[in-house]
Amino acid sequence: MPLPPVDSKEDIRTQRKSLANLYDELNPRAADRILRKSLGKVEEIREPEPQDHQPPEHRESKAHLEFLENREKWRKSKGGQQKRRTVSVDLGLMSAADLAQANAAPGTPAGSENGRVRSNLEQLLAEHHQNHPYKICPTADEAKEQTRWFLDHASIKISYDDVMMIITLFVLFGPDFRLLFFSAGADDTFEFLNALSFFLFLVELLLNSWAKTEFFETVKNVRKFKPRGYFLSFFFFLDLIALWSIIFEVEWLKEGTGMTFMDGSNGSQSNVSFRAGRVVRMIRLVRLVKLYKITSQRRREKKMLEDLKVLVEQGRMGAHEIEGHFHKMQHQKQSKVGTDLVDMITRKVIICVLSMLILVPLCTLEQETLHFDKTATLFHNTLNRDFQSNNCEALTTTVKDFLDITTLIGVPANEDDTVDSPYYVLGISFSPDPGCSDTDTYLASTLTEDFSEERPEYLKEVVLNSLSGNVTTITFSQKDAAQDGAYFSILLTCFVIIILISMSIAFENDAQQLVLSPIEQMMEMINMVADDPLEEFDFDNLGGTAGEYELKVVSLAIQKITTLLRIGFGVAGAEIISKNMSTHDDASSGLDPMIPGKRMYAIFGFCDIHEFDMCTEVLEDEIMTFVNNVARIVHEQVTRWSGTCNKNLGNAFLMIWRIGDEDELVDGNTRKRLTSSASGGGGEDEKTGHINVDLKRLPGLDTLSDKALFGFLKVVVEINRDPAVLGYRSDKRLQHGGQPFKLRMGFGLHAGWAIEGAVGSLQKVDATYLSPHVNMSARMEAASRQFGVAILMTERFHELMSKPAQDACRRLDVVTVKGSAVPMPIYTYDTFQNQTFPELMAPKGTGLSLVTVLKKQAENYTVEEWNKDQDLQQLRILATAEFNKKFKEGIDTYLLGNWSKAREILEECDVMMKDNDHGGDGPSRTILNYMKNRAWICPTDWEGFRPLTSK
Repeated sequence: MPLPPVDSKEDIRTQRKSLANLYDELNPRAADRILRKSLGKVEEIREPEPQDHQPPEHRESKAHLEFLENREKWRKSKGGQQKRRTVSVDLGLMSAADLAQANAAPGTPAGSENGRVRSNLEQLLAEHHQNHPYKICPTADEAKEQTRWFLDHASIKISYDDVMMIITLFVLFGPDFRLLFFSAGADDTFEFLNALSFFLFLVELLLNSWAKTEFFETVKNVRKFKPRGYFLSFFFFLDLIALWSIIFEVEWLKEGTGMTFMDGSNGSQSNVSFRAGRVVRMIRLVRLVKLYKITSQRRREKKMLEDLKVLVEQGRMGAHEIEGHFHKMQHQKQSKVGTDLVDMITRKVIICVLSMLILVPLCTLEQETLHFDKTATLFHNTLNRDFQSNNCEALTTTVKDFLDITTLIGVPANEDDTVDSPYYVLGISFSPDPGCSDTDTYLASTLTEDFSEERPEYLKEVVLNSLSGNVTTITFSQKDAAQDGAYFSILLTCFVIIILISMSIAFENDAQQLVLSPIEQMMEMINMVADDPLEEFDFDNLGGTAGEYELKVVSLAIQKITTLLRIGFGVAGAEIISKNMSTHDDASSGLDPMIPGKRMYAIFGFCDIHEFDMCTEVLEDEIMTFVNNVARIVHEQVTRWSGTCNKNLGNAFLMIWRIGDEDELVDGNTRKRLTSSASGGGGEDEKTGHINVDLKRLPGLDTLSDKALFGFLKVVVEINRDPAVLGYRSDKRLQHGGQPFKLRMGFGLHAGWAIEGAVGSLQKVDATYLSPHVNMSARMEAASRQFGVAILMTERFHELMSKPAQDACRRLDVVTVKGSAVPMPIYTYDTFQNQTFPELMAPKGTGLSLVTVLKKQAENYTVEEWNKDQDLQQLRILATAEFNKKFKEGIDTYLLGNWSKAREILEECDVMMKDNDHGGDGPSRTILNYMKNRAWICPTDWEGFRPLTSK
């Protein structure tokens, strides 16, 4: 809010004070208001002459003269220029432009212009504090200045919280103060104040119920009355009880509501009513919780002001930033888990305290005060007179009267009377013996109980001496009282034990539910991910606390983070995730993503989007959507068929079907079986010393290899069936000569070893695979374009598949790749893509979703799928048995060196595939072009293979 227009001269003088002086001169209660006023929107004013903005009585003060002297020095240093001034916190020594420039770049180096301005500001602040050090005791002139400001400007504001705090303190201590310090004439005043407090509390109760409660909840467009908030909550009923307790302090309210049962008409009932009234008043103590919250909030605000003062004095924060920071700090909310935990603990503490206030008196034995000594002394003094007169009759009468008096405390007058009190006389003895037989006879007949074997705790013996030497010993029984006291003590002890145990369990349950269980759940999640980073855990089944608590949010964040780690690092980063998330004692506390690589075996698949450069150029910012649509299909199909994605390279993807670590594959029991191979697939590498595992001997690998090819074939089908991808066919930007754009991809498959690990640095790291075998899969994908096929695979991969899968493929050529002189057959699976593939639908009547059906198909894969899967059959519709036989004959003839005959056969094969995507058979045309470039003459050094010209 901008400052109000400055009209008075005193306002100008006040606003020009520095922030430090404001804090020193103003009382803490006004600090918030002055801070906002001084550091909010600044007002530029024309600086008037001193005589214009100082009242006459202030012009000659010492402080004012000092101010004028400092200002004149500054003006002379500036060449006497008069500038527009900014009323702000800069001691009145900087212009608005200078201050704005200084505050604009708090992090600017000191050598720059802005840095010099800020340095000047800090220097001015330092000089000001040096010239005006803080004083514990102000001078007389300073005291006058402060007093003038207080008399002219200070205002005392009482907030609603202040009023309710005063009223709460009054209802807590008012009744007791009335009895202690006031006469009966003040009772009417106190009754009026109690009535006023009652109605204010009633208004507060109603307002809280209305403003802090959501009364209705909408469920499926139906509003239902379901109050959530203050109304009918625990604290609502506490406030209601506290309100009810005030009724007993107001006579006309008590009579009007019929609550006069606590008046008490006799002493005993009055005592009970008094104690009950005190217990009821104790319920009002719960309002102290509100007082505590108010004082805590004010302490926080005071601490905020002090922190902001330090920041401003240090020059780390400008005037325009203060209000925003203070507003933000004021509105910081306590976390939900903290709020709930505090509410639960407060609720249980209140219940515990109120229970003790109510039940402890019930578990305490109320005993009338017994004046054993006084009664016995009175009896002893009477006996002394009888002893001196040697009057046995009077002595006997005195004893009878004493025993009759003690019936008031339970001595039975005769056998028919009941004992109302647990205290009575057991024996009376005199020393010296008065020699009165009547007295002895009466005592012997009246006090017949033998108490020689009683516990000392059951007896109360009073011995009285007189100056004449007479000693009277009276023994009282307190057995029943002691037993009653023990009984109530047991009740009280049991009650305290119950309170302690129940509160301990309640507090422990709250902490367990809101804090410990979520933390334990998070630790379990971390340990599970560290033990097996590749497993997709269902963390929802771990349980944990209900509700949208912060710790639950953190648990969900950990779940998302671990999922993102798994997605980001993939299979290759499993050990990175495991090592860095391990919570074992020997685990490193720092981040260490650069773990050593390890040798492993896998099937590597490389796929690439054709014509990607053209797509990037014409689609521009839409290329991301295009790529992500393709990536979605590739990832879904490969993952469904037991593979994982390792690299997303924009137009290309590296897919992995992991076989296992080398150490796992060549353990002691299987080393010989897996490394010995007549075909040369296994054995020990003489150069590296590593074991080359013969993958053909691994059980179950044929199924994994089949799934690798199956997954890529499903990708080929889906990019020709997915509506999002098919939509690009009608995009005119991608069309050539009016022909629709058709997405085509190339795929390469190979199997072998690779080094799995992290590549990069602590600034950026990727978990990937490095080896010639990874490069081989990329070469196969690149060569697929040369042969005009979608999928190209090496012999090493082909021989790992099952027999039905191998039969579905055809050999295209025998080649050597760069860096290797070993001839290698290459294979393909025919894919006819210029056709419409039917939309997939879940079987009717099964109740299963399409995703579930496809997932079960992959999980329950058998070799029969090659002959019955509709998509695969549709892909190979042009690859008839006649064509495959003819092509095999042509390739065999070509490899044997009979190129003239091979030419005839392959040209015939090309014609048989005239309906294919390329208007002919791509592999046949590739071989024909190779022979044509050599004039259809087989070289004399032909060995049945050729170098692969494409990388």
